[in-house]
Amino acid sequence: MLRRTQATLFKPTSTLRSLRNYTDDASYIGLTAEQKEFYDTNGYLHIRGALSDDVCDALRFRAIHHLAQFDPNAYQKSIFSSTHQTRFSDSYFLESGHQIRYFFEEKAFDDDGNLAVPMNQAINKIGHNLHSLDPAFRSVSFSPHVIGILKSLGYIKPVLPQSMYIFKQPSIGGEVLPHQDGTYLYTEPQSVVGFWWALEDCTTMNGMSNLDPAVVMLSCDAVLLGCLYGVAGSHKTTPVQQRFLRTTPYDGQNLTAGKDAPLLTTSGQADFDTSQGRPILTKKGDLVLLHNAFVHYSHANTSLTSRHAYTIHAVETHETDYPATNWLQFPPGMTFPPLFPTSTSAPQNPHDNEH
Repeated sequence: MLRRTQATLFKPTSTLRSLRNYTDDASYIGLTAEQKEFYDTNGYLHIRGALSDDVCDALRFRAIHHLAQFDPNAYQKSIFSSTHQTRFSDSYFLESGHQIRYFFEEKAFDDDGNLAVPMNQAINKIGHNLHSLDPAFRSVSFSPHVIGILKSLGYIKPVLPQSMYIFKQPSIGGEVLPHQDGTYLYTEPQSVVGFWWALEDCTTMNGMSNLDPAVVMLSCDAVLLGCLYGVAGSHKTTPVQQRFLRTTPYDGQNLTAGKDAPLLTTSGQADFDTSQGRPILTKKGDLVLLHNAFVHYSHANTSLTSRHAYTIHAVETHETDYPATNWLQFPPGMTFPPLFPTSTSAPQNPHDNEH
């Protein structure tokens, strides 16, 4: 577990200092043999207590800080939807890989296009480069724990293309359909692994307060609104069948070449059997590792409780190809940050004082 930060956590300067301290002091702790066997067998691994409460609160504070800086009138509104893969603003989405950008919930607007909820409850997620541009998220993303896990899984030269802060807003948090991460960050051979940290509890209270928690835990048949679901062993029975990609491959120059046509498409078809899908009941600070072919999803959150989470996705670069047709690309002169740096500290950013 990451050591606790100081009581002055919610002051930005002390928050960053504390996060840097635990990053510098921690050791490279990887997976045990039993954990690795479970991950290899099931396609996911639930690690309890990976982050302290204070670190979770620090990340939530930083997300709120970013929301306070967001001017929704400065950009065309972009709405995230896993049910409609063509986004309302493809160029805004495609140019988000190296930036911090904001994506609205589908139900955040009324029929006239006006916000129907407060701004802090309207955002579905922040993406996709918090791990490089925000020092608090960078400290967690490049922590010795993450590096140790990747070493345990046999990675040689992993990089970190993507991070997302997911709000799963109360009442309007959108459904995430069954999917595999290898669809979105495809490599040859497949290599993406997801790190998903719960920053708030996901329990039977998320929309199921009228049920006995023991009954829900035993039956696993009730819909736990907002919780992460997965199909154990699906990574062995269901190879990645779809790709979410650019209609025009990235030419190394223009992130949104071909703006006159649809910029994104989904190739192939997927037929996921979720009859054996079960909730992964996470507490605040828990980490879930996700194999590239592990089928996972979450229901719409119609409860009054949010479920914040932070997630990163790492891919291998050693003898591995990252196609130019992948949606997420960095602009010329930028590369995905490596996860095995020469020093044990997280990569530094010249703009730390701006956050």
